[in-house]
Amino acid sequence: MKHSLLSAALMASAFVVATDAAKAAHQTSTAQNKHAVTVAVFSLNDFHAGLLPDRSQGTPGAAYVVQTLDSLKKVYPYHVTVAAGDNFGGSFFYNATRSHSLMPQMFKDMGVDISVLGNHEFDEGQEALSRKWSDVDCKPKSWEITYLGANVRNAEGKLPEYVQPWAVVPVKVSPTKTLHVSFIGLLTSNTPWQAAAKRLKGLTFDGNYPAVLDSISHLPGYEAVHNANVRLLLCHIGAEMRGDKVLWSDRDEENLKKIDSPDVQAVLSGHSHTRVIGMSDSKKSVPIVQGRWHGRYVSMLKCEVDTISGQLLNITPELVRVNPDAKLDYKAARLQAQVEEQYHNMLFRGVPLSQKLTYASQAIEHDRTQSKRQTKLGSLVCQSYAEAYRKAAKLDDNALIVGVSHFGSIRAGFPQGEVTILSVGEALPFANPLRVYRYTGKQLLDLVEHGFNVCQLGHLQTSGVNPTLDAKGHVKSLTLTLPSGKIVPIRSNTQLVVVADEYMTTGGDGYLPSQFPATAEIKVNVPASTDAFIAYLRTLPNIN
Repeated sequence: MKHSLLSAALMASAFVVATDAAKAAHQTSTAQNKHAVTVAVFSLNDFHAGLLPDRSQGTPGAAYVVQTLDSLKKVYPYHVTVAAGDNFGGSFFYNATRSHSLMPQMFKDMGVDISVLGNHEFDEGQEALSRKWSDVDCKPKSWEITYLGANVRNAEGKLPEYVQPWAVVPVKVSPTKTLHVSFIGLLTSNTPWQAAAKRLKGLTFDGNYPAVLDSISHLPGYEAVHNANVRLLLCHIGAEMRGDKVLWSDRDEENLKKIDSPDVQAVLSGHSHTRVIGMSDSKKSVPIVQGRWHGRYVSMLKCEVDTISGQLLNITPELVRVNPDAKLDYKAARLQAQVEEQYHNMLFRGVPLSQKLTYASQAIEHDRTQSKRQTKLGSLVCQSYAEAYRKAAKLDDNALIVGVSHFGSIRAGFPQGEVTILSVGEALPFANPLRVYRYTGKQLLDLVEHGFNVCQLGHLQTSGVNPTLDAKGHVKSLTLTLPSGKIVPIRSNTQLVVVADEYMTTGGDGYLPSQFPATAEIKVNVPASTDAFIAYLRTLPNIN
């Protein structure tokens, strides 16, 4: 792949990436057919309410995504813009500003009114999801969102009332000619392991994706999908690059490889937070594109359609890098001003989001693409959990207390410099309740082994646990470093206390509820995860 400037209209906004083969095919089809028009389909995946610019995390911010799309639309006047799921969730700024969220305004400014469901769309529960932001006081009256998810079923085996299997969008290319683009929505079958169980009550997520595509083709009204000029799969299902090859990354990836529907001519994907561009790893291989997360890229499918026959000639997948230094036009500048106003004026627990807690003498990374390790930030988070219980129970530093966390709950690291309320919230945004359990050394060893070698979503994070591994990477023994620096061995019969967040203890991210037995729970009043972390960091003059 190589970079090139898209056009003069984009020079101040973005760079574009496309495969050489795709570029050649696009140029050939356009040159050979004077009746061809380009319908550009743009997609934003895994934005996670990255409204506020954050250079340290590579997040350009909502206004710069809007600016990039506006520049693209000047180049491609025939266009559709959609979202590939996880639009919010995992954002402390979003949670803190929830009732005044600017997400609906951003989506209106982008032209997005269709999104596939992502697992994080369920973070607030099904009732909130069904309201579709109608409870946000600044939601534009002229904007509504349609959620897609053909493989989501309720307890009655039907689609929930807040979701539909497909959508068809008209694109007028001349006073007398309208083309149509269809989108079928699919959500990863891994959702029950990546969303809180209480939020998914009664729902199933069918991983037999080919069967789902076949079943919806028999529903009333489906002919509009089949007859559309461009037919796309909009999915919140992971994919990744292996060299120049695209591979599906899903618990039911073997089913994804079997997809050969004539109504899937290309794929807009999300979920895996990786840059993906190429041809899908399916029986019917089609163009696929995904643009990492937090609005770093806009995904684009350039669809060449013959306006006489209505036939699709070619699809070119491209990725457009959002430029955080672009000059903002009025619409984008207005949105940026709204975001900044919320940042400076919004309070969390009565405290400004910009309030300093401590100072990081160097950047403290938590790279979610390198998840098979203990991170410094993971240690800090888990130590805050342990300290929350130590303080509540009035125990000294010699008490054997271990904080543990699933890797995915920690979303980002800290840059060098001041660590603010917002910094902490964006690193640990979910504010899950903490649960406390009596544990034996054997139980802890089994939990660490599970977190290292069974859970596929990243290593278990701990406070002070030092595992010794055998040649095959299995956990042989443990020691524990206490806050005083003293190191003690953890034997099978050692009695200790483990503190974890509720999401993990109820089966989240691949952990087992049986690993946290109700009979061993210690009922105690401790802060939620994010509050515990904030309280702990207040005690540290700096983080070395």
